Amino acid sequence: MTIKKFLKDNYSFFIYNLTLLLLITLTLVFSPIDYVFMDTIMYISLIDVVLTTTYLSLKYLNKKVFINKLKEGIDNNNFNELTIFNSNEEEKFYLNLLREYQDSSNKILNDNKKELEENKDMINLWVHDVKIPISIVKLIIEDNEDEEFDEVLTGINTEIFRIENALERVLYFSRLDSFHKDFFIQDVNLERIVKDVVKKYSTYFINKKISLKLENLDYTVLSDKKWLTFILEQIVGNSLKYISSNNDISITCKKTKNYLQLKVEDHGCGIKKEDLSRIFDKGFTGNNGRYNAKSTGLGLYLVKELSDKLKHDIKVESEYGKYTLFTIEFNVNM
Repeated sequence: MTIKKFLKDNYSFFIYNLTLLLLITLTLVFSPIDYVFMDTIMYISLIDVVLTTTYLSLKYLNKKVFINKLKEGIDNNNFNELTIFNSNEEEKFYLNLLREYQDSSNKILNDNKKELEENKDMINLWVHDVKIPISIVKLIIEDNEDEEFDEVLTGINTEIFRIENALERVLYFSRLDSFHKDFFIQDVNLERIVKDVVKKYSTYFINKKISLKLENLDYTVLSDKKWLTFILEQIVGNSLKYISSNNDISITCKKTKNYLQLKVEDHGCGIKKEDLSRIFDKGFTGNNGRYNAKSTGLGLYLVKELSDKLKHDIKVESEYGKYTLFTIEFNVNM
């Protein structure tokens, strides 16, 4: 609190003090005494100024100490251990009020945290429960492969693959807050990860007759293999979702002085200029998503969140109707 604000808050005290001083002066002037010494009035006024200044100075210092202590409580998020010596009843009242508010807020926060953890556990349990019948369906398809029903079985496999990817996104989304408990930074070979991702989506590449270009990928970076694989899966899956048949996708690496760039480029429908700044927003599907019911706006949101947590910079550039290029930058000077 500044002195100016303190004096402004105590203007009523000044009015009271000046009024009282004026009354005393008038009383002396109009008293029956034949002669009033001016030095007496000056002396009374001087004493009043000294006492008032001393009182306000002490009050300001006490108020400042009280406010600093409150700030300390706010910074530490703990008013219960806050001790203020020589506090008056008003300050004690405010402090108790803040303590009650903090206790109430902590209770609400803990209840919400507990409910959130229960919801996460429920989501994890649900995802694993759904994965079991999916695995069984895949086994049934493998045991009943028949050329006569090859097209139907391929279609079923494609939809199962989409369900698995959706379940994986939900699982990763539920684990975002506990990311620090489930990551391990190590040397990761980009070429191996890229080839694993391509293998996972091989059916899509074949069915859509997509030409794939892999170039200059044999580099090692510091990252988490599982989370980085998921990031790349979302980017490649996104490219395959919006690319037309008989087109091409390229995955290449480019090394600069301080960074290694992993680039994934497709020549699909591209992204409109007005959508580019929002594609990593949660739930945002953009112009392309309005014409594609498969879009959820969750995949690229997870890509951005996980990239930030891994300290990898991700960029996107695109020209609508021509191409889209995702670039993941790895710091090579770590």
